[in-house]
Amino acid sequence: MKTTLYIFLGILFLFTVWQFYGSYTNKKYETLSNEIIGSISTIDFKIYEKYSKASVNNQAYNMSSASRNFPVLANYIFGGNKDSLQMAMTSPVLYNMGNKSSFSFIMPLKFDINDLPSPNSQKIFFETVTNQCIASIKFRGFANEKNCAAKHLELLNILKKYDIACSKDFMIAVYQPPYQIINRKNEIWVEVNALEVKNKLH
Repeated sequence: MKTTLYIFLGILFLFTVWQFYGSYTNKKYETLSNEIIGSISTIDFKIYEKYSKASVNNQAYNMSSASRNFPVLANYIFGGNKDSLQMAMTSPVLYNMGNKSSFSFIMPLKFDINDLPSPNSQKIFFETVTNQCIASIKFRGFANEKNCAAKHLELLNILKKYDIACSKDFMIAVYQPPYQIINRKNEIWVEVNALEVKNKLH
């Protein structure tokens, strides 16, 4: 009985150490920089000046379909491309929940979209986003259909209260890998008009 308990406690200790180590090393990921132009209630308004992303279209409008594309994009950045070039992981990954649902990896900032190696998979396509203004709301834990829908609704209600128009589509930004349990951060993004937001804030 004691031996089983000691084994269990040992496994629990190693798992805890692994989680804290993973939380620390994830801070080394290149994170997309932004300019916060203001806040209302629990919402931050941010501008992303420029970034490129590699994406795969989803077969269905849900997170499960999007997550199945993770290996396709992971293979691309870990060398599954025409140049066999390995690229660093970045944060966040984006679930694009719109009329054309897709799953995206942000490309390292040192790469212009024209400099990215061609993918081995024909499923992957690229896009550069410029001067993107978003309203975002944070939440902890694992992102799933239920809590994402609830946070999206909360975000829309606040924007409606302050009469700020937004896109009908939304994005789910997930900042940690699936194996990390502690210190998880997620955001719901909707695109808004920067000029309108600045007028509302001042």
